[in-house]
Parts: sequence; structure tokens; C-alpha cells
Amino acid sequence: MRQSLSSSEHRGVPEMSYPAKAACSVGGFRRGAGPPPRRRASIWVKVMNVAITGSGGFIGSHLSKRLEMFGHRVTPLRRYLFAQEGVDCLAQALAGCHAVINLAGAPIDRRWTDAYKRELVESRIMTTRKLVEAVNRLHEPPGVMISASAVGYYGSSGGCHGELDDPEADSFLAELCVAWEKEAGLVNSSVRLVLTRFGVVLSPDGGALPEMMRPARFGVTATAGNPDHLFSWVALEDLADALVFIMGRQDISGPVNVTAPERTTNREFYRAAAEHFHTRLSIRVPDAVLRLLMGEASQVITGGQCAVPETLMREGFTFQYPDIRTFFNKAFSVKS
Repeated sequence: MRQSLSSSEHRGVPEMSYPAKAACSVGGFRRGAGPPPRRRASIWVKVMNVAITGSGGFIGSHLSKRLEMFGHRVTPLRRYLFAQEGVDCLAQALAGCHAVINLAGAPIDRRWTDAYKRELVESRIMTTRKLVEAVNRLHEPPGVMISASAVGYYGSSGGCHGELDDPEADSFLAELCVAWEKEAGLVNSSVRLVLTRFGVVLSPDGGALPEMMRPARFGVTATAGNPDHLFSWVALEDLADALVFIMGRQDISGPVNVTAPERTTNREFYRAAAEHFHTRLSIRVPDAVLRLLMGEASQVITGGQCAVPETLMREGFTFQYPDIRTFFNKAFSVKS
């Protein structure tokens, strides 16, 4: 639930000493931007100063380039700003920003030991908590805060989920998503808050997909999970464009599923991959083997969630990759 803050919590950022200002100026550096492209006019918005956590990551680096293509100025919120005890420098870096996009979080595509689970939690919950505290300090906060989450929020129940469906906290990942969104929900109620629930992010240039497709080089498709399970995915380019689109739409707030509109099963995914790469042999990896290799993290592959991008479709967002065959044919056209 959104919380309104008392007047004392709307106070400005205290005056800082010269060393503190100098340290903050590094985090607040804004990279220059070139002229906006003419394509994809449907996501054009006015030029904005955009602060991003996780700007150096798989999604953040691509989004930063995309924002600059459209003429926006990017403020990377570096890790050291969150390592400090207070939020003075972080608030200073946020001053003057029109939007903040929160993408911080350790990758989930590795074995979840107890220690790594703590890292998954802290990298999301604590970062978001400090970010919200800094935003709430500002006299003139950003107009919009977009905070990442995942379709894992919905748990492992069957069927496809709408954005207003209640979560089923039946797993570590679902509980993490719920807690992550709860922290973001504490931002000042004057800030338009959007909780973007990502599907599995696909790109030939990074993430889990290149490793998943490695056997295809040898003419083999390695399949995993229940072939009839639905799972939601989104192309990296569509995800970045969707975030720009959301940023410029004043009427979009609350939870937003960022997934391709096609409902895809595991079977359809691997069949599309096999057709594109012309593989002749398909080998199924048993769930037990995945659990042995990945532990609890294997639920990301074997569980699967289906989420419908209701808001994006209603608002007229155009997907470059609306279905899995289009994704393989277009995204791998140069590389295959």
C-alpha cells in the first residue's frame, strides 16, 4: 500500500561539505545524448533526465543506450552511493531527475546457496529501501519511479496471470518479488510508481539464452522442464522500449507485466529454436538433473509462470518480437 509522508519527511537534502559534494558529483554525472531516432514514434516522450540503478548490468546497459538514442540524459546510480550509511549523496545524485528506474539486483541464473539467497535479497530489498528513502528526501522528487520485479511474483500456480492477480508466495522467488515490490511501494505518493514484472529476458547477446542455445551449434536441442508448462518471456529490445514507453505515459501506474503477448509453452519454445537452428536431435534434461546442478534456482526453468501484458496491449505498445518464432528469426538473423 502507498504511504503518504509527513511534512518532516519532505525536507530537502541537507547542505554537504565539499568532499561530500565532490563524491556525489561522480554519481550524478550525466552522459550526453545524440539526436532522437525517427523509428518507433509510439514510444517518443519529452527529453528527460533519467536515473538508473543497475545501469551497468545486462538490462541496464542496453536501456541506457536506448534512452540516449531517444535523446534522454542518463544518470547512473553507482553502487558506492548505496554502500554509504546515509542517503545524502544518493539524494544529491537524484536531484533534478525526472524519472528513476530501479533495476538493481544480483542475477538469479545461478545456484542459490544460502549465502547467495541473502545476496539476492539484499541487492534488491536494501537497494530499493535506500533509493526510496533518498527520493522521499527531495523537495522536487522525480515524477515517476519504475521499479523492476518479475513474473515470479505470481508463484507456480497454473494459468495466465493478469496484473491485478494476487501472488501465491509458494517459493523463495515469489516471496522475494512480493517483498521487493513492498519496499518500492513506500515511495512518496506524489511519485507515479510503476512495478514492472519482467518475464524471462531473451537476447542473443547475454543472459541465459546463449548458454541455453550452445548445444544447437552441434545440432542438438537440449530441452528442460515440463513441455506443456506456459512461461512468459520478453525480448531485451522490447523490454527496454517498454520501459521508455511507460516512462512517458502519465496514465500508467501500478503493476505492469512486461512480457511478449504470445502464450508460449516450453515445447513451443524449443521447437522454434530447433527449427531456426536446424537441429536434428532433441535431448530432454530431467528435472532431477537440473535440481542437482542448480538447486532451488532450477524452479525458474521447471516451474514457469504465464503473465499477460494487459497494460502494454491496452495502451497500444508495439512489440518488435510478439511471438517466439519472430524472436528467433529476427534476433538471430545475423548471428545464425
